Amino acid sequence: MAYYQEGPFLSAAVFCEEAKQDGEGFLSLSRIIDHIVVVGADPNVMPPTQIVTTLVVIFRSGKFRGSSQITVNQLSPSGLSVPLFSFPTFFQGDDQGAGVIARVGFEVSEPGLHWFDVSLGGQPKTRIPLNVSYAVRG
Repeated sequence: MAYYQEGPFLSAAVFCEEAKQDGEGFLSLSRIIDHIVVVGADPNVMPPTQIVTTLVVIFRSGKFRGSSQITVNQLSPSGLSVPLFSFPTFFQGDDQGAGVIARVGFEVSEPGLHWFDVSLGGQPKTRIPLNVSYAVRG
């Protein structure tokens, strides 16, 4: 419980089309993504598909100061877990933000609900859902 009371605290964790930070430090997210439709020709098998999107994971320091590592692992609907990303980050304390805003790519090879587990310093913090649907080109 002490970890929760001290920080860092999760502020945001989403996939989106675009993230922009203005000159004053304000962040704008455009088109938060939690569902993607993959289109293919075979009615029986979804082709492996590369998804490219923007990942936004932001924490607020709280009392925590120092370096840590943000990791993201993909969990497929069938239970396959794949390590995807690992980002170093530094916390300055108080209300200062730290995190990652990055263009990322990953593969999906089956329809259904994919989870992206977000950890900080080896501690699970949240999950980002991405529902993948498959449609046959017609």
